[in-house]
Amino acid sequence: MLDQMLRHPAVKKALEAGEERVGKLVTQLLSSEKVVSGLQSMVSSALTAKSVVDRGVKRTLQAVNLPSTEDVEELRRKLSDLESMLDQLAERVDRKPGAGGEGAP
Repeated sequence: MLDQMLRHPAVKKALEAGEERVGKLVTQLLSSEKVVSGLQSMVSSALTAKSVVDRGVKRTLQAVNLPSTEDVEELRRKLSDLESMLDQLAERVDRKPGAGGEGAP
């Protein structure tokens, strides 16, 4: 039903006019230095607040001896490096002459 309404020429025309007006309004707002500086200030404040919250969460996790997301990612990187080293070592052992497993402890 909504699909049929959106296909109606009058509805299409009204939507296009609305989109045009919204576009003009956004352009006017973004050309205003006050609005842009207000948006920049708001984004900056939000990023600062996020940073404060992130530090608080990290300290709280450390206080209760739980790993943070960064700790888990660092551990994943270390495990990946270790896995790579083990694969390289296994390849070296496989390439050695007489490394068929006979006589190995």
